[in-house]
Amino acid sequence: MLKKTAIALSMLCLPLTASAQWVAGGGYVNFSDDSNGVDLSLDAVYGSLAYKVESQDSAFTFLPELRLGTGVSDDKENGFKVEIDRYIAISARAQYDYSNGVFVFVTPSYANLDTKVSGYGYSVSDDEWDFGVGAGLGYNINENVSIEASYDRYDDVDAFGVGIKYAF
Repeated sequence: MLKKTAIALSMLCLPLTASAQWVAGGGYVNFSDDSNGVDLSLDAVYGSLAYKVESQDSAFTFLPELRLGTGVSDDKENGFKVEIDRYIAISARAQYDYSNGVFVFVTPSYANLDTKVSGYGYSVSDDEWDFGVGAGLGYNINENVSIEASYDRYDDVDAFGVGIKYAF
């Protein structure tokens, strides 16, 4: 029974993986917030995994994506150190590909920035999820590799990023 179930599951999954348009990538993002008299700038690196859904007769594509990252720099404000422990984003990118290799995209997303503030013998963590929206511009270097620049906005936080992606 177990053998038959395993064979049936593999037969169902085989067409999905054979026609898969998986895209893996990585990048750098700068988060900045200058609200309430506080001016913070924090940097993070991330890895991403997306699934590209293409239309046969259109230059539009849809990419659900997951990004996972960690902080690489911190900032200080009034004697307190602020740093990123973790960055997670789930997004649904709508992309338009031009024939010359350039593409533009918009990205609504739901993101989590886990930050830690420490100083004067105290340490406090903040784990907050926010909806955001972003846009970007990219270029397909070849059939598999692309580079891109993006801007996202979450509440009062601006996120500027650059990344590289590999389609397989």
